[in-house]
Amino acid sequence: MCSQLLWVLCVLLQVLGHVCLIGQELPVPYELKANASGWSLSVTWKSHLYSKTLLYDVQVLQEDNSAPVYQKVLSNTVNQDAMSQSFTVHHWKWISSLPLNCISHSVRIRSRFESQASQWRSITVTDTPEEGNVYPKNAVALVGSQVLFCCVVKKEDFISFTFKNVKNEIWIKNNVAVIDVQYLNATPDSGHDVHCKTINKQNKQESIGTTVFVGYPPDDHDLQCETDLQSVTCFWKKGRSTNLWKHGGTIYTLNGSKCTESSQCKLLARPPSGESTWTLVAESPLGRVVLKQTVDLSHRVVLQAPQQLKVLEGTSRNASVSWKWNSSVDVNFEVQCEVHLNYIMDGDRPLPTSPPPRTYSGVGLSRLLLEDLLPATMYELKMHCGKLENFWNWSSWSSTSFRTTEYYPDTPDVWFQRDSNNTLYVMWKPLSWSNGWLTEYKVTWKNLTDGIEQTIKVEPSRHTTVINLGEHGHHHTVMVTVTASNSVGSSPPAVIIVPGGQEDHMLAISRVTGTDGGFELSWSPHNSTTCGYVVEWHPADIKKDVEWLKVPAGQTRARIESASFVAGKKYNLTIYSCQASSEVLERKEGYVQELVPAAPVQKLTATTDAVLSWGRIPPQSRGGFIRGYIIRCDSPDVQKVNITDPDILEYKFAGLPPDTYKFTVTAYTQIGEGVSKEVSINITIDVYMLLVMIFITIATFTVLLGIVAIVCYKSRNWLKVTFHPEVPRPKISSEWIVEKGALLMVTNPCVHDQLHIVEKQDKTAKLKLSREMSYDDASPQFLETYKLGPSGQLRAQPTRSPEPPPSGPAQSSKSPGSNKVTYTKIQTFLEVSPQGPEPQMNTPSLGGLSTSPKTMDSYLPQSASQEDRPPAEDSSPPTHPNLSSFLAPPPCCSISNPTYCPTFPAQISSSPNGFSWSV
Repeated sequence: MCSQLLWVLCVLLQVLGHVCLIGQELPVPYELKANASGWSLSVTWKSHLYSKTLLYDVQVLQEDNSAPVYQKVLSNTVNQDAMSQSFTVHHWKWISSLPLNCISHSVRIRSRFESQASQWRSITVTDTPEEGNVYPKNAVALVGSQVLFCCVVKKEDFISFTFKNVKNEIWIKNNVAVIDVQYLNATPDSGHDVHCKTINKQNKQESIGTTVFVGYPPDDHDLQCETDLQSVTCFWKKGRSTNLWKHGGTIYTLNGSKCTESSQCKLLARPPSGESTWTLVAESPLGRVVLKQTVDLSHRVVLQAPQQLKVLEGTSRNASVSWKWNSSVDVNFEVQCEVHLNYIMDGDRPLPTSPPPRTYSGVGLSRLLLEDLLPATMYELKMHCGKLENFWNWSSWSSTSFRTTEYYPDTPDVWFQRDSNNTLYVMWKPLSWSNGWLTEYKVTWKNLTDGIEQTIKVEPSRHTTVINLGEHGHHHTVMVTVTASNSVGSSPPAVIIVPGGQEDHMLAISRVTGTDGGFELSWSPHNSTTCGYVVEWHPADIKKDVEWLKVPAGQTRARIESASFVAGKKYNLTIYSCQASSEVLERKEGYVQELVPAAPVQKLTATTDAVLSWGRIPPQSRGGFIRGYIIRCDSPDVQKVNITDPDILEYKFAGLPPDTYKFTVTAYTQIGEGVSKEVSINITIDVYMLLVMIFITIATFTVLLGIVAIVCYKSRNWLKVTFHPEVPRPKISSEWIVEKGALLMVTNPCVHDQLHIVEKQDKTAKLKLSREMSYDDASPQFLETYKLGPSGQLRAQPTRSPEPPPSGPAQSSKSPGSNKVTYTKIQTFLEVSPQGPEPQMNTPSLGGLSTSPKTMDSYLPQSASQEDRPPAEDSSPPTHPNLSSFLAPPPCCSISNPTYCPTFPAQISSSPNGFSWSV
């Protein structure tokens, strides 16, 4: 009801005030104040009357100019916080484009209501600038803005001036020049200098200037507030730098209280219940940022760090811890605390990995018990706590340290190795510290065969010992017991039984590939193994650096890891059953990580017949399993050779022509190729081998030729009959005489024939002999003699006819001293086929005639009368294959053996005038 009455009263006052202003003289603003800084002008004034309808005219003038450079009508300029019962305070701010100190400025203000206006109230903002200055002084500008500077010089001394690196000045007075500069980037912390150089009448130069700082407005964001139940702390994220650290930095206020830090602000006050609003104002000469957050701080509780933290009591495995809360804080809600335990170095003891954090909770929690600690260990305890419900953040850390007491040592992890010299190597994993500092090891071994027992004490720095089993100890079963001792007592004994008579059977070795710095092993299960397995490994070249891992029964897989593993080094792995027999189950070898070979092949040699041979790389330099070898040649005609069998250590290049070659042999593993080895050879012609080959060839040919000769000799009769049958020797009758290598026959005049000879190059000519009978025996003077010369031609030889011989056949048929064959009335002519040339008539040629007896079968005279033919030894027809159709010799053929009558390889036919041969 009261609030409604106040509202009505306010409305009436507003109406009455409006009515009173009509026709009344308006009040003049008073207590006018102005403040100029750089380009900024701030004005305040007071008035006796408050009315929303009252306006104010504001004008800015320069020196004596009557026209204002800026004017504006203002309304609602009242600051509500500055109102009182008798007056009101008004504020107005203006940013000039020209620095206000470059020229004199003044401001005047009057009140106005509708058409009414009060008198002006004026104030001078800046007076006439001092000569020899650059304005504004130490100005602050926003990145990317254009800034006006002015240079004021002395009137009487001024001649000219320039700004450094700036041109196009604007003169606003005879001694004031203005330049316009645009700053695109932020300035460093020292700012940018602006210089003005002047020269007076005496040519004396002077330099004046100022510094400008260009930066960004505040960029703070993400306000977060929290409480520790005694105070409220707000923090925020800072954006990009304002670059105004040395001039006009950012000022922060939280709910009106100034903050001392630039990233957080703390108010010492208990947080209010429920939601509350927290306001942060960040302000700089270039801008202002306001951040607000409304939050229930009971959900933003950050407890103070626990106080008076200490360990009340501790044993070898447990420790009790207590602390207190601040007495002014009532912790009546459920608290959770996180405890971190870190090992502290104690002498040269190797420290294990720190355990994970542990969390405890409870209402007003102030005590807890730490369990499962290591005996005789120095710990650092760090703890921080927070509210469990609506957890916001942890408190600060509190810390302390404590030490647990010693305990009996742990049982040593024991293994053994036995060699062929009846020597037993007993080893255990290092335990220089176990629940306390060790004092010694005690090794006891007992021969179960003969009952002999012996004890050896070993220093705590050692973890192996040697037992000599004697001459026949290899066949004895031995029980070995190892215990460790410290200041509290001895550990439980570790017992192993080494059976006698065990033979190391050579099993096949399989390869295993390492992964992630270790080996993933698996093996076949053995039902007889009830106490698990033992995996043993060591470097292939050092058998005494043995490590082992005991695997529980029923498990046939294990990952082998060790800090001693080295990449590129070969390891031998053996899997044992942990029975009394300690049987070897499997053997493996592998590399944790393969590398390329570190050394080349050994002893690379090459022979002149292009045979390359080399030796294996030393085991310590292989870096992995050798997969093969690659052979390269510097000649492009020789292809690269990849030998994928690592056991092949030789290769031969066949068919290389004589030349100089350079070969490289490179071994490679699964990773890649290693170091190469080179060798050069010069292939030349082998004269000795060439001679041997020639000799072998000649010898082979000679042997084959001899074999052929022998075969031919033994088959000479068959060859003679087959390829060259024997021709019977002709029988020469008394009618033939031999004279100078020619056969001549003299006959009595007989029925003579006319010989027709046809000769042709292509063997198609025909030799025709036409028989022409003549009975003119009374005319011997017409006889012509033909001599068969050595060339087989018949040559006419004219002779005189002798005196008529006496009658009688004997006188007319023979002439004992003559070797000529005489034909009577033989007329020769040559018949040429149309295709052949015209032969000569004087020397007819018979190619088939020969002077030797063997060639007489190529001449066959025309037939003579049966009465003139001498009796033949064989009256059977001739058997020559070419004369198969010849039934009777020609009449003038007096050859006793008709086989040798001259023949032509032609067909013999009968004609009305006689016989004819066709060749």
